[in-house]
Amino acid sequence: MDNQEEKVRNWNQLLLMLAIDSEWFKKPDTELYKQITTLGRQIFQQGSKNSADKIDEEKYLRLVHYGFTYNEIAKEFNVGKSTLLNWRKEKGYIKKRTTEEV
Repeated sequence: MDNQEEKVRNWNQLLLMLAIDSEWFKKPDTELYKQITTLGRQIFQQGSKNSADKIDEEKYLRLVHYGFTYNEIAKEFNVGKSTLLNWRKEKGYIKKRTTEEV
């Protein structure tokens, strides 16, 4: 199952659980409350983990070549500036600074 299918499945499961009891959030000691909050966290983590997956390397290089700013590139891929920065580090587009004695 790919990531998108899993997200859809989790959302559907969450919606079904929410329909069981409209006041689930008032009962933190119940199993339903625990299941809903756990699934909610999983869905949130799926979304935040995969932001960098939206960035296409070939398109990124083309945008840089055409002179787009990093803010414009982040907007183009619908990701935050920090996500783009981390992606650039992972891909080796930003080298770690080395301290040299002068």
